[in-house]
Amino acid sequence: MHPTLWDPLLVFPCATRRDMPSSTRQRKGATKPPKQERSRETVEAILTAATRLFGKEGYARATTNRIAQAAGVSVGSLYQYFPSKDAIALELLKRRRERMVARVAARVGEINEVTFRTVVEALVGALLHDDESDHSLRRVLIERVLRTQARGEIAGFEERLERLVADALRSAKDRVAVDDYDLSAFILVRAVLAVVHGAVVDSPRHNTPALVNELTRLIVGYVGRRRGPSSGVSGSR
Repeated sequence: MHPTLWDPLLVFPCATRRDMPSSTRQRKGATKPPKQERSRETVEAILTAATRLFGKEGYARATTNRIAQAAGVSVGSLYQYFPSKDAIALELLKRRRERMVARVAARVGEINEVTFRTVVEALVGALLHDDESDHSLRRVLIERVLRTQARGEIAGFEERLERLVADALRSAKDRVAVDDYDLSAFILVRAVLAVVHGAVVDSPRHNTPALVNELTRLIVGYVGRRRGPSSGVSGSR
């Protein structure tokens, strides 16, 4: 699939804060791409096992030996494709983000005067409650990747979302009170993702349908103010 939002934070003791070792960061980018069907099957088995163990047992207990055993492969085979456990977490997050970009791209095309709030609510709900990722796994991925310097390995996700949102705002320029589409998209994407990450990791008690509703109201209120009596999207709450 902070305390200052992007500070490095490890999942072991909560009070322990330090950067990921540089050697680990360098190795993480060296994931070997599978070229044959059997290799792809091995990679999928490893990722499936890691998904289950990260979510069920936590990152610290899910060693590469345990992941390999659960995947039905040798630990040597695992290291052929993933040089470290962190590299596995990184790949899982990359895949989750690709799914999310595709989902957002598909839904923003459906936005019009009638569907605006419904589509926004659906997208916010998908960010908070990914039906393809266990909540515990998402927490691990945020803590182990997004809150460490490894975040640089997956740069570009936020920017891709911003371009999608900016294009959607431009297409609705006669119905939204937005002057700078790129800036508005930046504000919306970064604000919503910050709240989502906080709700998933720091304050799960707020990760409720009420939060989806409040974030939807925030977005609709921000971009949907009426310019005049003939404006399409309203800021009704």
